[in-house]
Amino acid sequence: MKFLHTADWHLGKVVNGVSMLVEQQYILKQIAQIAKEEQVDGIIIAGDLYDRSVPPADAVTLLNDVLLELNVTLGKPVFAISGNHDSAERVNFGSAWYEKNGLHIQGTIGANLSPIEWNGAQIWLVPYHEPAQVRATLEDKSVRSFEDAMQAVTAKIRSEWDADKAQILVGHAFVAGGIPSDSERQLAIGNVDRVSTNCFDGFDYVALGHLHHPHAIHHPSIFYAGSPLKYSFSEAKDKKSVRIVTMNGKKLVEVREHLLEPLHDLRIIEGYLADLVSSVVPGNEDFLQINLLDEGALIDPIGQLRAFYPNVLHLERVQEKLTEGQFERFEDVVKKDDLELFGQFFEHVSGKEISERQMELMRETMNRVKGAVEQ
Repeated sequence: MKFLHTADWHLGKVVNGVSMLVEQQYILKQIAQIAKEEQVDGIIIAGDLYDRSVPPADAVTLLNDVLLELNVTLGKPVFAISGNHDSAERVNFGSAWYEKNGLHIQGTIGANLSPIEWNGAQIWLVPYHEPAQVRATLEDKSVRSFEDAMQAVTAKIRSEWDADKAQILVGHAFVAGGIPSDSERQLAIGNVDRVSTNCFDGFDYVALGHLHHPHAIHHPSIFYAGSPLKYSFSEAKDKKSVRIVTMNGKKLVEVREHLLEPLHDLRIIEGYLADLVSSVVPGNEDFLQINLLDEGALIDPIGQLRAFYPNVLHLERVQEKLTEGQFERFEDVVKKDDLELFGQFFEHVSGKEISERQMELMRETMNRVKGAVEQ
């Protein structure tokens, strides 16, 4: 048995004001081609099909087109769940008759958990769920946290599964110890959204979504697919992929990454403004964060850069960051006069010490302001 594991498509995503729909259409065609070339038996999509609960019409059309390609044109069964960005009810629409054609979409969690029997394995679709939902659905008042909820769900599955068959769980959760990125929406305040790895004890393969790093966690049977595209600059160094999983009965034979090539990469570059506009770096049409090393004032740097780098999404000025030992106590700060504080502020912002001439000009300005106020 061989299947493709992907997740976190976030169709309709907007990054720094720019729609990713064209990029998503390109990458989903690539995923369909990989499924065809790898001759997989099925496709798992572990949640966050859309980027928001009410997706734009173009995103709905794109999902329709890719599911048609995978399920009807290629004839592959698809096993999909809703994530925390999706509307569970909208994703669940039509699922009862879709499954007749091998399109299994689970949007909401129900009291009667039942597996999908497939190629000698049992697949359990566990969509994203809040503790309150599980507490009400399973009528279990002891469920108070995300951990309690996942433990309750997987315990119920273990009570019903066929231990002689391969057990595959498709879920959408934040496993404790996983590496997050800036493009994920927090499930809860603090760390209460974490679930432990032992929630998934006994499963032969756990196909997860939510964390966008492809190596968010290292575990022999629990895997994140990661998002197929970079959705924040915290992911700039990631190599996005889908996972190709081969199983022989209950034995996990191989889990490997099939790398994806985006239409436009999302990268961070650094340099001086004059250098960047006089010698354009390769991949200048990628989505870029540009870190400028220049000191002092610059005239319309973003306008100058966009003439050569049309997809600049973010611009930063690089400056030395304060270390912990450089922070002063509040009691010491309030003892300083206005001029001394301004000199300290100037040095922090510009990265260099204020000159005597600049200090004299600031002193004169402060005196004039104080004189005007007193009058």
